[in-house]
Amino acid sequence: MKKIVFIAALVSIFNFHFSICQAQFGDYGVKAGIGLATINDDLSTKSPILGATVGGYINYTFVQSESVLEETFFLQTGLNLMRRGSNFEEVLENGASLMYREGYYHAYYLQLPILACVHYELPIRSRGHVVGFYLGPAVSFGLFGRYGDRRITPGVTSPAANYDVNFNGSDEDRQVFNHLNRLDISAVIGLSYEYKRFTASFYIDHGFMATSEGVDILRIIENGAGSNINVKIPNGNNVSYMLSVSYSLGSFMKE
Repeated sequence: MKKIVFIAALVSIFNFHFSICQAQFGDYGVKAGIGLATINDDLSTKSPILGATVGGYINYTFVQSESVLEETFFLQTGLNLMRRGSNFEEVLENGASLMYREGYYHAYYLQLPILACVHYELPIRSRGHVVGFYLGPAVSFGLFGRYGDRRITPGVTSPAANYDVNFNGSDEDRQVFNHLNRLDISAVIGLSYEYKRFTASFYIDHGFMATSEGVDILRIIENGAGSNINVKIPNGNNVSYMLSVSYSLGSFMKE
């Protein structure tokens, strides 16, 4: 019995490998989308910014595999320019008074996704309505952007009381990737609806690499002796919720 199971497993692996080898480039096209971009961290209040994406895609199909992969499964990759970021505001206690921290970052990334996609044509009279699900990793590299971060003491106009955090006043020092990590690895999960050459999608892009690490000079705790100490803040992660539309420009496959 064990030999039979082992042989069956070998046959299944061979068939899957054979199907993969028979895969080929399918259609290609362009895509664009908008949505909300924010960051997961410990800040008490925050608001998202307008996220956006634009790029191109290539599908890798299995229509020659003569297996279950033929009709339902394909891989998708491409290159996208993405806008990520967040606004943040934080209330801090400074003895008997309050002060605020506020800031933002707007960052642009070049992203390479590798998505496994499953699609299914709806069994209705009008043909061509296809729904899909996709999941996979993406690697992003930060290109450029702008960063702002300052402390405000209510009712006080003194520059010493209201100062820029982490900045020396130069425009160069406000470049976002002087303060945030450029590399990010994320997971992308989404749903799609396809009709003819158009595909509409909703997806979530969740980063897993810290946007920044280190001690936050405004995040202070008063210890038992009455003095303040700096603490390390939890790492933040980029998160985007996007609606996108793609358009197929053609196919590499011969008719």
